[in-house]
Amino acid sequence: MEVIDNILHYIQQHFNEDLSLHTLAEQAHYSPYHFHRLFRQQVGEAPKQYLQRLRLEKARKELLFYPQKTIYAIAIDCGFSSQSVFARAFKGKYRLTAEQYRLQALQAIREHTEGMTVDVQQFPISVARTEKATLACEITGMDEGAIMQTFHQLHQWAAAHGLLSGTPEYYGVFLDTPHTTAPAQCRYLAGIRIQGSFTGRESYTIKGMTIARIPVMGGFDVIMDYALFVKQRWMLDSGYALVQGVPGYEHFSGIDFSIPYQQHYRTICVGIQPK
Repeated sequence: MEVIDNILHYIQQHFNEDLSLHTLAEQAHYSPYHFHRLFRQQVGEAPKQYLQRLRLEKARKELLFYPQKTIYAIAIDCGFSSQSVFARAFKGKYRLTAEQYRLQALQAIREHTEGMTVDVQQFPISVARTEKATLACEITGMDEGAIMQTFHQLHQWAAAHGLLSGTPEYYGVFLDTPHTTAPAQCRYLAGIRIQGSFTGRESYTIKGMTIARIPVMGGFDVIMDYALFVKQRWMLDSGYALVQGVPGYEHFSGIDFSIPYQQHYRTICVGIQPK
């Protein structure tokens, strides 16, 4: 349903702000009662539960990928009013303190990446500067069939509105990772690059930045292994650090809709900066 899709996109853009039921209902142009009922029907969670889950999963991701970031900074950046509020919510959900989770998760990731074979890193990692890209987008699940269908719908929409020029570029932003979010609840933002202004679709901007680039082909299991390799092994000796708060994404230089997702060559892009 379009109104809920728009609200999910709005939450993604503003989840670290004070998003009350009244604020979200007002954004959707519904009464709080009807919005709450509609949201729960479409999403399977109440707005407050959904927002709390996103914030906690975002915190888990930051605990894992930014080991030098303080618990306080993570709590505030993820939309919690204080470190104590975050601590109660985190322990209530995961039965561990944030610091205990960080230590256990980092150890598990180290063991996983140390067990990777040479074949996992079959393509060279390069560093490049990418320019800003504005996308017309839609959020879908991390399901390969649904992703291809969403890209196809975006392509058809852009073509119908005369917004395609040359070979279309597609981007997939990993809003969640299976390392911190249940696979069935992982979100993937599918986007097609648009030059100029447009209406009728939500927009997402990928900032110009320095990135680590890894050309790959395969399914999500392969993608996640490459991402872990970059973040937990390559990064150590590279002279670079992750850019905080910027999700990784994949870039497709054209898509052949007659073949499945995992058979497409694309480039994983991870935002980095000098240490």
